[in-house]
Amino acid sequence: MNSKTYGIRTHVAWLTLLPLLVMVISLETFFLHDRFSDLDRDLITKGQLIARQLTASSEYGVFSNNRLFLSDIAKNALQQPDVRAVVVLNATPEILLASGEMPSALENTLAGNAQGSTALYADELLELVNRDVEMFDNGKTVLLYQPILSAQVVLDHMDVTPAARQTGAVVVEMSWEQTYRLKSRLLWYTLVITAAFLLVTLYLVHLASRRIIDPVRELSDAIRAIGGGDLDRRIKLPSCIAELCTLTHGINQMTADLQHERAILRHRIAQATEQLRNLAFYDTLTLLPNRRLLNDRLTQEMAASSRSGHYGAVMFMDMDNFKALNDQFGHAVGDTLLIEVARRISSCLREMDTVARFGGDEFVVMLGDLDADRALSVKLAHRIAEKIGALLAETYLLSGQQEGGAMIKIEHQCSASIGVALFLNHDASQDDILYWADAMMYQAKKEGRNRICFYDPVEAVNRPGTESPSHAS
Repeated sequence: MNSKTYGIRTHVAWLTLLPLLVMVISLETFFLHDRFSDLDRDLITKGQLIARQLTASSEYGVFSNNRLFLSDIAKNALQQPDVRAVVVLNATPEILLASGEMPSALENTLAGNAQGSTALYADELLELVNRDVEMFDNGKTVLLYQPILSAQVVLDHMDVTPAARQTGAVVVEMSWEQTYRLKSRLLWYTLVITAAFLLVTLYLVHLASRRIIDPVRELSDAIRAIGGGDLDRRIKLPSCIAELCTLTHGINQMTADLQHERAILRHRIAQATEQLRNLAFYDTLTLLPNRRLLNDRLTQEMAASSRSGHYGAVMFMDMDNFKALNDQFGHAVGDTLLIEVARRISSCLREMDTVARFGGDEFVVMLGDLDADRALSVKLAHRIAEKIGALLAETYLLSGQQEGGAMIKIEHQCSASIGVALFLNHDASQDDILYWADAMMYQAKKEGRNRICFYDPVEAVNRPGTESPSHAS
């Protein structure tokens, strides 16, 4: 099963943003926790300060049971932000004053005050906050307890200062509502700023990563194209990081080397193909067409004769006195003679004609597009055959090697016996035409060699041994 792959841009984004996100969340959590703690601490501290101020101001009103005086002091305290209620108790304990929006516990106390049972509800209040537990928080409000201690006046510095006596208490209720709003607003500001910071960071990462991602993507596309066979592809980077420059140079050099090797391989394949073609269709010694190519060209020439109505001719020739040269000086000298014979025959032919080595010292010449008249075609073929025979009869200057290794010059006289058969259209098969030319070549040898004999269908009827192979049986 193939695992899912991701692009380099995704990897770069994750590698950059994930640690940054963890760091931002950690810092944001720390900042918010610290700020929230400060806000909570500020509210508690503020409430404690207000409670202390009230205890200092309320001592006279509690001592004198002056509720009007205490009410004025409470009104001033209630004007402070976050102060929801103020309760003043005496030492009995009895609620002397309950002012402001009361929490559930204080509402019960206030209701009890209206019924004349303030002492009972004062005890319930003191169960929540007292001198031992000076603060009670129910999540919405916080109750702060501050005892009212009587001030003791020392008349003589020698007297011992008496212990302060509690004459009452002040309970201040502080609301968390404003603090919660501040916390909520601070949280939203922080989230918005964090989101904006991450977006800006992501954009900057995108811009910065393009210098790496775009060249790497181009490298990837180029490697994919090279792997697909496009060795002409070259990588060009507008701006290059050192490592990417090295990689680019290496890939370009590798591609150039592969292109060079491919060119060499194609050249070798072409050479090998040409060699195979030559082996299949050409004689390795004289480089003339062999029997297979001769048959192919004879087929084409017969088709051309059918279209044009002109005769063609096949000459079958055998070198006279060749075996004696081979036996006396060896096959190397004989091969040299055959190469020269091939050259001389080729020099006598038109570009449209074909000369092939049929085997050993036998050669076949095919003439095409002679004439529509048979007699004139015989005349043209005879003229070319005479030219070839005359050139082959000239002296051959050859080089040989004696048994001791010394080089010698050899002058050899050699002629050719030539048999000629004409063809028109598809009146005869290729085998018949070659057979007739071969039979005429042997007829020339019988008549004394160095001769030219033409196949005549009329004479062939009365001449034994010259009928076509298809009718020989």
